[in-house]
Amino acid sequence: MMKILIADDEDYTREGLLEEIDWEEFGIDEIMQAVNGEEALKIVKWFRPDIVLSDIRMPKMDGIAFAEEMLKLIPQSKLIFISGYMETEYLKSAIRLSVIDYIEKPIDVAQVKKALQRAVDEIAREEKTREADEGNREFRQQRLFELLTHRDSDRKSAEKLAGEVGFPMNSGYVCLVLQFPRSRKERGSEPEQVLDMIQKIGEKAVGVWQDDSSFEVILSCQERNRYRLEPLYQRILDSWPDCKVAVGIEAGDYRNIYNSWKTARAAMNCAFYQSDRRLFEIDESILQRRFMEPGIYGTFLRVLPEGPKELSEWFRSLFADLFTRKYYQKEQVYTLMISLLTAVFRQYPSSVESLPGVEGEEQLQAALLGMDSLQEIRDFTEKMLGCAQEREEELSGYGRVVRGVLDYIAAHYGEESLSTAQIAEAFHFSQAYMNVLFKQEMKVTLKQYLSNYRLEKAKQLLEQDYMKITEIAVRCGYANANYFSKVFRDATGMSPVEYRERGK
Repeated sequence: MMKILIADDEDYTREGLLEEIDWEEFGIDEIMQAVNGEEALKIVKWFRPDIVLSDIRMPKMDGIAFAEEMLKLIPQSKLIFISGYMETEYLKSAIRLSVIDYIEKPIDVAQVKKALQRAVDEIAREEKTREADEGNREFRQQRLFELLTHRDSDRKSAEKLAGEVGFPMNSGYVCLVLQFPRSRKERGSEPEQVLDMIQKIGEKAVGVWQDDSSFEVILSCQERNRYRLEPLYQRILDSWPDCKVAVGIEAGDYRNIYNSWKTARAAMNCAFYQSDRRLFEIDESILQRRFMEPGIYGTFLRVLPEGPKELSEWFRSLFADLFTRKYYQKEQVYTLMISLLTAVFRQYPSSVESLPGVEGEEQLQAALLGMDSLQEIRDFTEKMLGCAQEREEELSGYGRVVRGVLDYIAAHYGEESLSTAQIAEAFHFSQAYMNVLFKQEMKVTLKQYLSNYRLEKAKQLLEQDYMKITEIAVRCGYANANYFSKVFRDATGMSPVEYRERGK
């Protein structure tokens, strides 16, 4: 949507235009009025209109003088003159100021509409051109970044692109990695602000988003400005309290930028292990590549069936080792933990019952990948195993078969086809015998337990307020949302929507 300023000392002219024109038709939703050029200029300074419709003869400051000052402030604004005098000097001024149109009074509304449409069309064309230029510049910067951060890239192409984007190739350099929380939903305006900070210390930079949370920068740095780098890093940290900054080694010329970039990335790997720090610089131990011990998963598989308590001890030892070594690549840790905790979930499906938003393997893996530090993963793992241990203690009074049935339901309740017959078949019992055995220990039929379990899961998801009713129905094993709503109302006396609203 756009903004327009109408400047005219005649009230009836301004009011007539406001009433006669459907401004929304032109995409205009904000309108300001001024009674003279001086007032109009004051409004322009804060209102910054896209289009200005101005009389020429006005008190205090005429339209020509106003337009000249206005275009110094917002040269992209489109100007339409209206006047009762078609004087040659006015026409010359209008041509010099590149006005969209010059409309003679008494005003013909149809002519004003045509002029407005031309202004709107020109704004749209300029916007497309600007977006194309910005996109092209962004592409060139991204390509330059790629060339400079690869060891065997085409140097002539890099020098050509650097010239096009105004990046110096005869300076010193240092690479930065800015890491924002993975939980962020979208990218912000941080890159523009960071590059502006760099420009203010008299240097140039190119930067690219590597993903939605990591912004990488190649910063040129002349010898005389090196003392400004530490304050720059601190300003970045002060500007974004949830940001971490890693600094690579300094590169004497552009052929060594690759080394600065690699060491900045290696330094940022430390942030995964040291969540209490925010600024990371390279040291020798970081550069030594370490790989996970190949026997970890085999050892884990031997402990897995022994129970949540034994697993908790094993994981406690694993995390202590990871924190001590602390220079494994974080990608290796994510891969390892996804494998381990997925196996835990399969063995103990109830382990995720107290974890909001985690209902299965897909959500479990997404939750892990959304974590920024090893500390978060450790806390998550402890909570998961604690839940499994509580469940084991709850079931300790039941027989082996019933415990198995309860775990089976926890793992498969989301399948619409799950039935008492299927459960009995999975345990190699007849349906009748399974029902008798289950009711003896649980004091409720197997069918009723399954129905209650699904309802409780649905209630938990309704309380989270992040899933649609149809998604909850499918997740909890109901044929469709209508059937889910009927079952839910029969059991609770209210619809799923009413239940969700009640909790707000």
